[in-house]
Amino acid sequence: MISCGSSLLGRYRQPLAGWFVAAGLLLMIARILGADLSPAWPGVAYGVASVLLWPRLARRNRIQSLVLLALGTLCLLWSQAQGTVMDPERLLAGNSALLSMLVAVSFLGLVSQPAEQQDERLPRGRRAVGTTLMAVHLFGAVINLSAIFIIGDRLARRRALNREQVLVLVRGFSGAALWSPFFAAMAVALSFAPDARLSAVWLVSIPLAALSLLLAFWLQGRAEGTDKVEFTGYPMHYGALWLPLLLAAVVFVMHRLYPALSVLAVITVLTPLLTLLVLPWRSREPLGILNRQISGRLPQMANELMLFQCAGVLGYGLELLVSGMGGGLSLNGFGAFEASLCYGAIVLLSLVGVHPIISIAFVGSLLAPLEPDHTLLALAFLASWSLGAVVGPLSGMNLAVQGRYGVDSFQIMRWNLGYLTVMSLLVVAALYLLERTL
Repeated sequence: MISCGSSLLGRYRQPLAGWFVAAGLLLMIARILGADLSPAWPGVAYGVASVLLWPRLARRNRIQSLVLLALGTLCLLWSQAQGTVMDPERLLAGNSALLSMLVAVSFLGLVSQPAEQQDERLPRGRRAVGTTLMAVHLFGAVINLSAIFIIGDRLARRRALNREQVLVLVRGFSGAALWSPFFAAMAVALSFAPDARLSAVWLVSIPLAALSLLLAFWLQGRAEGTDKVEFTGYPMHYGALWLPLLLAAVVFVMHRLYPALSVLAVITVLTPLLTLLVLPWRSREPLGILNRQISGRLPQMANELMLFQCAGVLGYGLELLVSGMGGGLSLNGFGAFEASLCYGAIVLLSLVGVHPIISIAFVGSLLAPLEPDHTLLALAFLASWSLGAVVGPLSGMNLAVQGRYGVDSFQIMRWNLGYLTVMSLLVVAALYLLERTL
């Protein structure tokens, strides 16, 4: 009887977890739209889904999640011993707002895939570098890591990806973290810097992203052996960009019209709504596609669910601990210099395998009592996530490329150290420029 129940649970574990994730998103949307619901309910739904999906986690992710949870628990216990009052609702809510945004964005993949023609000849040469960079950057800005898989699988159909193709993919994709409102980087940055002026950040981060693409294009041209082996890239169909560009524009306009709503809230409500409006026009079986998305695609977010929830426990524990210590730091101000130090510290930690969300949670909690300039802080977080993903041997992007295409993530890190050096100089310059414009 027990074994029958276990096998039944094993059979329905994944779709059940997917529906709990969908329930968490719906509860968060209801709260954003004004429903009188406790902020803990979406967190509880995501927590149940995480427990159901625990067997899906890789050993590395399980260890990392348990370490985060243990550290967060120790911080909470220590702060309690110091007399700090803990809010159970706040603890259960955790990073549910951030997770809801990520879940909402995952629905965009149903209506915003790059067009692919199986018999289309792949472009070659320097122009192919540019089209591949633009394709992975712009589509990655909306459908996230799926863009690397779609484009990478097309390039790897006849032969394994070479060094230059891997670098173009990871550099083009990671640059979107500097500006895309649909990236986890933006969700995390705005979670810990909620008062950031997005228009001011974009004024600097979008040109910085453009410079990252130009740098990637230039470095590929100087790469050793490119005169002997012509680069094979991905075709860019610019007519397919109308939906990604429309989404970004609508998010910006809605945020300007309703400034009381955070960017996270706008994206969380807007993206599923637009998907539901566009999907019947793009497909003959929209309900079937939605069911497969919930039962099949959402459970694939097991790693993100567990990591972000455990990071939420650590972040809240650090927040209570720091507040109980009277702030912990003493700074005369927070300007471009301090923001540059934050950027450098997070990237250095990425090099040794610490995920950016952990570092950002720590830095954000440590600086929160000091009331730093959130706009500068947001840019530092976005830049550190973008560059940390490129050089972090344990970043989700590099591990995904390693698992899919057999390219060692530590090799990707070494290939990108020169790119990191130049981009870091540009990031520091951008932080000082942003400080002058504020």
